[in-house]
Amino acid sequence: MKLRLLLLLVPFVLLNSCGSEEDNSEPPSELVDFESSVEIKKLWDVSVGGGVGQHYLKLYPLMLSDRLIVTDRNGSVQAINLDNGHELWSVDLDVVISGGVGGNEKYHAVSSRDGEVILIDADKGKIKWRANVSSEVLVPAEIVADKLIVRTVDGKIIALSLTAGEEQWVFKRDIPALSLRGSSRLLTIDNKIFAGLDSGRLVALDNNGNSLFDAAVEIPRGKSELERIIDIDGDSVFSNNVLYVASFQGSVIALDVRRGQLIWKRKLSTYTGVDISGSSLFSSDERDHLWALDRNNGATLWKMEKLAARRLTKPSVIMDAIVVGDYAGYLHFVSQYDGHFLARVDTDTSGFIVPPLIRGDRLYVLSSDGELSAYQYAQ
Repeated sequence: MKLRLLLLLVPFVLLNSCGSEEDNSEPPSELVDFESSVEIKKLWDVSVGGGVGQHYLKLYPLMLSDRLIVTDRNGSVQAINLDNGHELWSVDLDVVISGGVGGNEKYHAVSSRDGEVILIDADKGKIKWRANVSSEVLVPAEIVADKLIVRTVDGKIIALSLTAGEEQWVFKRDIPALSLRGSSRLLTIDNKIFAGLDSGRLVALDNNGNSLFDAAVEIPRGKSELERIIDIDGDSVFSNNVLYVASFQGSVIALDVRRGQLIWKRKLSTYTGVDISGSSLFSSDERDHLWALDRNNGATLWKMEKLAARRLTKPSVIMDAIVVGDYAGYLHFVSQYDGHFLARVDTDTSGFIVPPLIRGDRLYVLSSDGELSAYQYAQ
C-alpha cells in the first residue's frame, strides 16, 4: 500500500532519524506593529457548522453570483446570501465530507471520505443523485459540459454523468510512494481539464478524457522518498492562454496551454499555490515567506519574511493588496507593489486553511471552526 503523508508544518517535523520527540520546527513569527493605511470593515459573520476540527481539509466554498455554498466535515451543506450572511437553504447529508463544494449555478457537488459523490439541485438544496468512486476526494468537483469531473486520491480523474451519476470515463496515473495529503484543484477552461499531479506533472484532458498534453513542472530529485516529494497541491491560475502552476519542493512555471510549451520556470516551493494581478504573480512558500514574481519572466519583484512559519493560506488578490490568512485566525493585508503591511484583522477564529474568496472590494473567509465572515476593503 502506498503511503500518503499529511504535512501540516513546513519545514518537515514529521520524521526524525534519531527517533527524538523534540520539535525542531521553526516557531511562528511574532507579529510586528505597524500603522494601518487601509480600513477593513466587517460586514457580517455566521456559523456554518462544525468546520474541519483538527483535520487538515480544504473545504472550499463555492462562490456564485449572489450566494456562497459551504459545507463542514459533518455533512452540513448551506447556501448563504453574500450580502447579509442569511441562510437560504441547508441540507444534512449524514456523511463525512472531504472535498469541499464544486459545481455551478444549477448544481452543487460535494464528496465524502468514503468516495461518495453527491449532486445537489441548486434551487432547493435537494439531492439529485449519489454515486461512488474509487477512493476519497479532497478537492471540489468541476462541471464540464454534461459531466461532473472528480479527482480521487488514488490518482484518477473520473467523469460522471450529470443526469444520473454514471461513470463516463476514467483517466489514471500512478502516484508516488510518498506524497503530501492533498490534491490541487482541477482547472476547467473551454471544456478542457487541467490537473497538477502528485508526480509533479501537469496534464490536460479533453471532455472525453483524452490526453492533450503531459508536461513536467518538476522532476523528482534526492536520494530519499521524502526529498523526492514534488506534489502539485496548490491552486493554479489561468490568464491569456497562460497557466501558472507551482509544486512543493519544486518550481513555479508559466505554460502556454495552446502549445503545451514552457514560457519560464523558476525555483520556488509551495503547497498553497499562486494568484496573479496585473504583471505580478504571488505565492506563499513552504516557509511562509510571501513572494511577488514578474509574470513575464519569473523574476523576483519582492520577498517578505515577516510572517514566516505562520502557516499561511495562498495569497488572494483584493484591490491593490494581497491577503493571506494564518493559523491563529489573523488576516494580513500586504501591498502588491512592495510587500509592506497595509492592515491586519484578528478574526477571533481558530485559523484558516482555505484562502479568502474575493468579489470586488469584499472578501469572504471560512475558518477551520466553521465561522464564515465577510469584510470590505476600503482604500
